[in-house]
Amino acid sequence: MKNHKIIFALFVVFFSCTLHVFAQKSSISMDYKEYYNTRGEQYRIVFVWDTKTGKSARYYYNKSKWHKSEVALPNNPTGDTSNQIGEIMMNYNEYYNTTGQQYRIVYVWNTRTGKSARYYYNQNKWHKSEVSLPDNPTDDTSNQVGEIMMNYSEYYNPRGQQYRIVYVWNTKTGKSARYYYNQNKWHKSEVALPDKPLN
Repeated sequence: MKNHKIIFALFVVFFSCTLHVFAQKSSISMDYKEYYNTRGEQYRIVFVWDTKTGKSARYYYNKSKWHKSEVALPNNPTGDTSNQIGEIMMNYNEYYNTTGQQYRIVYVWNTRTGKSARYYYNQNKWHKSEVSLPDNPTDDTSNQVGEIMMNYSEYYNPRGQQYRIVYVWNTKTGKSARYYYNQNKWHKSEVALPDKPLN
């Protein structure tokens, strides 16, 4: 009976170590975009990143194969330290406006701290926008990986006006907020969902 307990304990340790190694290796996330420009040309884009380090790459599909873009974001895109899987998340946007200009935007944030940054592609390199959301965008505390989530949208309406929207929420408390960009700064919308939206 004692040997069975030892074998069972060794099995549990082995299984736990295997899961830990698997978790350490499973830190890759992706965002996929597919769209047409104003001339009817199709685009397929995959933006991939390491949720622990922030290292990223953009792939585009052309002539029946995938190509890796030469220029990438900096490895520490939010400017703060990250050392846990799931800490760095990104939204990738790529689109053409009504006059045929192409836009590539990456919105990146730390799911533990809420610190975020917007990057835009111009003249063959990535630039960090000067204005960012407050570091605590939902006005409540967060200190766990995966607690702060965001969804970023950027587009032009048919009249040529640009819109930038960030919707942010705390996965632990349910508190959320919408931010819109106007006159070179972010504004928090006055009306929000209830703090406990499923109650």
